[in-house]
Amino acid sequence: MLKPKIIVFLTFLIILNLSPAIGQGIIDLDNFELRSLREDISHYHFSGSKPFSDPQNIHIISITLESLKSKYHLKLAWSDSLKHQTSFFAENSGAIAAINAGFFNVKEGGSVTYLEYENERVARRSWRGDTPSSEKTNLNGALILLNSGEIVIEKARTSYEYINSHLEEWVLVTGPLLIQDGTKNQLLAGSFVDNCHPRTAVGITNKKLLLITIDGRHSQAKGMTLPELQDFLIDLGCIQAINLDGGGSTTMWLKTGNILGVINCPSDNGKFDHEGERKVANALVLLSN
Repeated sequence: MLKPKIIVFLTFLIILNLSPAIGQGIIDLDNFELRSLREDISHYHFSGSKPFSDPQNIHIISITLESLKSKYHLKLAWSDSLKHQTSFFAENSGAIAAINAGFFNVKEGGSVTYLEYENERVARRSWRGDTPSSEKTNLNGALILLNSGEIVIEKARTSYEYINSHLEEWVLVTGPLLIQDGTKNQLLAGSFVDNCHPRTAVGITNKKLLLITIDGRHSQAKGMTLPELQDFLIDLGCIQAINLDGGGSTTMWLKTGNILGVINCPSDNGKFDHEGERKVANALVLLSN
């Protein structure tokens, strides 16, 4: 497969005289220079330090919630055994945009958390049991697309509850759950939470769905701890938000105008470029209706 030509574009600038503190509501997408991809979809890119304490490279795709019920469709693309790059899932779905999604078995492929697609159980939860009420797991949330077209982020319920409900087109258990009803969720202590890593997340504001990648493991992109990610998401106005697989899996792909390919800098090759894409088991792909 030919590698797509990547055209790096768009660095948004935070308006001058903003306080450098994060987590105090100072980050507003309306204050950023942006590139509209098509009606109701925008792309934001930040590369720099201020107002962050370390260099960051952040990409955000913003889709109006109303358009997800009429013009666009967020689909879960997956494989139960083979691993593919996020770009493969995107290209084979005819996507406008895509990000990597859930946690997976690095050696064997396949999701390591509960995954349901069109009321069929694709994968059981296999990390730390099937009890979502347990506080001993970071995989305590669920990202769901209802048949109505509504995106839902919630505290994970049992596999039995999901498989016996016919309201969902797909269900992906992941985590940790970061924001609930505009409040930061309590996180477990540990290196996964407290160290800086590349991150992939989904957030919901009052009017928009945000697909977010934060690069890391490089001098030009530090990455974030999960508490720092929570603060950032609160600043963006998220009332619900959840963490997806990050690290070397963190990838964002776009196809619009003269842009085709991976636009962030995946870290698997140890370089700050667009070539370090990891093979994963599933991805979120945005389609036009």
